[in-house]
Amino acid sequence: MSVEPRSSRSVVAIVASYRPDADLVTTAAKLTQQLDHVIVVDDGSPAEFSGRLDEIEATGVTVIRRPQNAGIAASLNAGIQAADENGRPDFVVTFDQDSVPVDDYAERALATYDDARAAGRRVGFVVASSYSGHAVHTRGDVAGFTVAFDPMQSGFVIPRETLESIGRFDEGLVIDGVDSEYTARARAAGLDVLVGAGCDIRHQLGRRDPARLFGRPLRVLGRELSYNYHSPQRVYYIARNGTTLTRHYLRKDPSWVLRRLGEETKAHLLRLAFSPNRRAIAVAMIAGYRDSFRGRTGVIPATLARRLR
Repeated sequence: MSVEPRSSRSVVAIVASYRPDADLVTTAAKLTQQLDHVIVVDDGSPAEFSGRLDEIEATGVTVIRRPQNAGIAASLNAGIQAADENGRPDFVVTFDQDSVPVDDYAERALATYDDARAAGRRVGFVVASSYSGHAVHTRGDVAGFTVAFDPMQSGFVIPRETLESIGRFDEGLVIDGVDSEYTARARAAGLDVLVGAGCDIRHQLGRRDPARLFGRPLRVLGRELSYNYHSPQRVYYIARNGTTLTRHYLRKDPSWVLRRLGEETKAHLLRLAFSPNRRAIAVAMIAGYRDSFRGRTGVIPATLARRLR
């Protein structure tokens, strides 16, 4: 695979922001050097971050300041809408604010896209190959191209025809599962979700806490056991949206759903066993499962959020 220039095709970056730090100023400026335009969508950060957003805007980036926090899906959709109103780019690429892609990320992704299209594949979008050196989980290959399993949205390179075919991100999910749902929706439409060769991103991988038993780190087969800690409110979204995905896609793509469900179950069990606020975690999980079966979407109910604090 050779990396060719993007030629006349336009690529716009959509960066989701909340309480941005100084690193985003640097990242935004770097993105303007490799992409046609950059849009940072701030999701209701407090007023004290206004100066930081001004700094980002001064780099030539468009900054959209949303009045209140509505979640990652709403932020990305707002960015896509702004991009459409300012020239309808051929591709959009989505990033989290703490993601720093390789300098030729877009060229590498489009090379994978072009090669797959030339091989007769219908490509939904191209995703990152690794995050801070950790390779993304894959699902075999098709026609010699690596298929992503359940990729994070940071690094999605989405062609216009995909947006026109399957739509934008599901804002009812708010945060967790937004990328998984988009992946499942693309595949249900017969589109490939492919790993971009060499599409590496430096990314903060989130908080991992050691599993402790009687105050001591727990080791299994010589390795220290750890788990991804999330707040009870975040666990609510994980449980609710994960259950909704299982219900909607089990028949359409059982192997993907069951593999994803297995990994999610292990993560939940570790949280229930080792999180310092296990009782609140359990309450959040039960509420999430219940609300999924009730068809509830959107932001966590205010009464539940207060209970979980």
